[in-house]
Amino acid sequence: MNTKMMGSATAALTRSLVVGLSLLWLAGVFGSGLVLKRLIDVKSDDEMQESGAIVMTLIRNTDDLLVAAALMGETKAPAHPGPAHDRFVYQVRDANGRLLLRSNYAPVEPFAVALQEGLVDAPPWRVLTLADPERSRWVHFADPLAERREALVEALLWLMLPLAAVLAFAVFIVYRASRSLTMQVQRTAQAVSSQDPQALGLLPLTGVVTEMRPAVEATNRLIARLADALEAERSFTYNSAHELRTPIAAALAQAQLLTSSTAGTPQGVQAQVLAASLSRLARLAERLLALARAEGTEPLTREWVDLADVARLMVDEFSRDRRLAGRRLRAQVEKVRIRGDLDAVGLALRNLVENALCHGVGSRTITVRCGTEGGSTFLAVTDDGAGVAPGDIPRLTKRFTRGVAAGADGAGLGLSIVQTLARRLGAALTMASPPPGASTGFEARLTWPPAIPGSKARTPR
Repeated sequence: MNTKMMGSATAALTRSLVVGLSLLWLAGVFGSGLVLKRLIDVKSDDEMQESGAIVMTLIRNTDDLLVAAALMGETKAPAHPGPAHDRFVYQVRDANGRLLLRSNYAPVEPFAVALQEGLVDAPPWRVLTLADPERSRWVHFADPLAERREALVEALLWLMLPLAAVLAFAVFIVYRASRSLTMQVQRTAQAVSSQDPQALGLLPLTGVVTEMRPAVEATNRLIARLADALEAERSFTYNSAHELRTPIAAALAQAQLLTSSTAGTPQGVQAQVLAASLSRLARLAERLLALARAEGTEPLTREWVDLADVARLMVDEFSRDRRLAGRRLRAQVEKVRIRGDLDAVGLALRNLVENALCHGVGSRTITVRCGTEGGSTFLAVTDDGAGVAPGDIPRLTKRFTRGVAAGADGAGLGLSIVQTLARRLGAALTMASPPPGASTGFEARLTWPPAIPGSKARTPR
């Protein structure tokens, strides 16, 4: 699982949580707003009725309204309205609806309400109407609705701020938790992707959360079964190739004897074809045996190997091979050493040289080179033949696959064996056609990475 996938899963989980909590939060705020509005209205109405009862009592017990106004510090209508109020206001009207008295901040015009007792909304006011039947007068006691809205908004703000902080904290906690779980999935995916398909190992359980442990354990059981199946396949290949060597060698000896005894006859031609077929079968058995040996599980880095010595020995061995057919086999080496296995390096180089001998069509020179380049150590085999099409290079390491332009028969296992050995030797196999700086030819190269600073991977003991 890559980082993009991890971010996507974490973002999706966090986004779902934010949306869910936000909806729940808004629903809570809306419900709280309805309750607060109800409480503010009830409280304000109660205060207005208490104040209205006091004013009504004063007006009823005072014959002259001017005296009542003086007692309450108010003026008689139609005085000009004062600045914005911050308390209740009232108006006194007669039976005909005329305005007799009003508070300083009350409207100049009578409230647009009926002359009957009760509470009504007459925007922008909430009006309480009380009657004085003895004097045929009506008192309107009013509270501005805007102040109630302001009180409601202020209460909601004080309620929303702590809830918003709780929501943000919850989102942060869930994001951390989801990210931690996603990181566990990513580490498990990285452990799986880093497994060598030829050397399966169990995934580490250290630090795995409880929820992920069953999945990792199930994966380990599957890997164990796959490793057993792979080992059985390797054993079968090795044992089969090993058992076939003796009967193939005996049959080849008989075919060669038959060829020599029937030379110059029609049966002799058939005997030569039979001997050639058995020779190819013998080479295939040898390649299968080499492949089975190469497909181990442990890295081959036990000893120091001088690549220059291996290259010279291989050139000397193949210099008398009849498959050269007039071509020149040479070595261009410098003294370099790698941490590896002598037999494995020799087997890899042997397959590279044989690949050049069999498939280097039209070449005149085959060169075995080793040295250092850009801090890396390399071992390469290059020929100046026709090469292969660039599109064929990626599939050359597949088993039983040869280039389309290959001009000789072969098992198609050589480069597959080299790639398997390269993995165990800690090297990388690269191929190029034509080689860098050349117009034709083919190059197969084993490259060991530069030494890590402070390590002794390139330094003899």
